[in-house]
Amino acid sequence: MSRPVLAGLVGYSAEWLKRVEAGQRGISLPALIRIARILRVTDLSTFIDGGVPMPVSAWDGPAHPAAVAVREIVDVTSFARSTRSDLPDVAELAGQVAAAWRDWHTLPANRTAVTRRLPSLIAELEDATVVQAHRAAHAALASAYCLAQHLAVDITGPEVGRVLVDRAARAAKLADDPVSLAIGAWSYGHVLRGIDADRALRVVSAAADELERHLTDDADTAGLLGSLHLHCAVSAAHVGEDGAAWRFWDVAETIGRRLPADYSHPVTAFGAANVAIHGVSIASLLRRPGEAVQRAARIDADSVPSRERRGRLFGEIAEGHLERREYADALRCLDRAYRTAPEATPFSPLTRGVTVELVRSARGQIKGAATTLAERMGVLPAA
Repeated sequence: MSRPVLAGLVGYSAEWLKRVEAGQRGISLPALIRIARILRVTDLSTFIDGGVPMPVSAWDGPAHPAAVAVREIVDVTSFARSTRSDLPDVAELAGQVAAAWRDWHTLPANRTAVTRRLPSLIAELEDATVVQAHRAAHAALASAYCLAQHLAVDITGPEVGRVLVDRAARAAKLADDPVSLAIGAWSYGHVLRGIDADRALRVVSAAADELERHLTDDADTAGLLGSLHLHCAVSAAHVGEDGAAWRFWDVAETIGRRLPADYSHPVTAFGAANVAIHGVSIASLLRRPGEAVQRAARIDADSVPSRERRGRLFGEIAEGHLERREYADALRCLDRAYRTAPEATPFSPLTRGVTVELVRSARGQIKGAATTLAERMGVLPAA
């Protein structure tokens, strides 16, 4: 298979694949798994010269019912004329979108809760934009599609996420609202980062510059600006730009300090604790596990309002401990990640990777406990 063909099937450029092959850049685990599946390679150790088998099937994960709901959302587009005669209550629909975001950030079974309402809510909002052509309806629809993209992460293919963020971007543009456009860019960047982190950095950085021109005294606008800078920081870390990553993080940290101590953005969960968590992520991406663990030790996890983000934090800490071969600590953090976010942890490539490596590397009681946890998460079949 030629390089351009393989790169295209994975969703990257031929130049990106050439740089990976030459050892000039790293590769994310999801991208490596996609390459393995395209080439029908069943063991990742084939690629990384590992002495211990790493079956690709370990990342297949259990099926989640929310994947069906995501497909419903993707299929919601209709070319029939609206038969609705009454004017929809856009404010009430927008309130339901906001409530769905709260469920996403605060409930253990967040995917299940959001799945119950989001497909029909998006259908109603699509209808509302036709009946009223109301900017507020487009703004609520953009936010709902951003949430759908989050719902789709790790349980559907990347092409589904692209469809959803494209629709979010379309709705945000029709809303013609700086906040909606910024949220659309933030969500779009999450999908784009997995394909081209350099481009994600450019797109989101431009969105941050645009939002700054419309900055007001509103806390949510400032929090959204901070979120965009955190996004840029992580994207820079993905491509190994150490200085740029920490410069973006510093800006976000400054914004976070100006907001109330308990502030959390309703969509992005930006706040002081979230800034600290991203410091852990950046250190981890820059392959500094010791710094990541040290930063994590200074965070009060209970102060993180978003349960979903808290679960990812414990997963990232577990990865740091694993890289330092601190297997007992890695197991403890992995278990906390699963108990905190039981509907996210089993599907995350990061936590699945940590789980598999822990089962492979640990010994004695820790290995037994890791195997039991892997079975509960669905990473390994129950004995």
